[in-house]
Amino acid sequence: MSSAKFEQLVGQLEKLSKSGKGWRSRCPVHGSKGLTLSITEKDGGYIVAHCFSCGAGGPELVKALNLPLSLLFPDDNYVPPTITKKMRDDNILDGLTVQLSTKAQTLEDTRLINKSRERLKGYAIKAEESGEEAPDLMHPALDDFRPKYRKALQESPALRQEVVDSHWEGVAQRAELWLKQQ
Repeated sequence: MSSAKFEQLVGQLEKLSKSGKGWRSRCPVHGSKGLTLSITEKDGGYIVAHCFSCGAGGPELVKALNLPLSLLFPDDNYVPPTITKKMRDDNILDGLTVQLSTKAQTLEDTRLINKSRERLKGYAIKAEESGEEAPDLMHPALDDFRPKYRKALQESPALRQEVVDSHWEGVAQRAELWLKQQ
């Protein structure tokens, strides 16, 4: 017996085919023609999805369908995430790590970069679900940083926020200094 949430999610998919305990369908994330997406409801009410072509999971699926992330979790256990200072700091470090990913020379470097990429995806999902807004990449405070750190700024909303906040803090400090001199 499937839950209403599972039925709602499956109802949004195209070209469904029953597969074991779940379903296979076209992947709305990358627009596949074949049945590359597997979606299953697990015990406890969790919904698990995976595209065998693009690698998209449940969070990417519900985002592509404009559905809430909470659809993937049982009603009684879902709590929207809270972004901590450590998570923000890790997101900045991960963005810079990915920026420098062309310089990976060892297996350990490659593992660190892959871990950073995965954490960047998780942070973006958590930040979106918690309602945290980051400055747009075209924010004027990022102008000096954008040419050299475009990839890091794209990947890390926390880095964009940090640069913009420190820019305006610096502007305020310079304005106060200027006012004192007058």
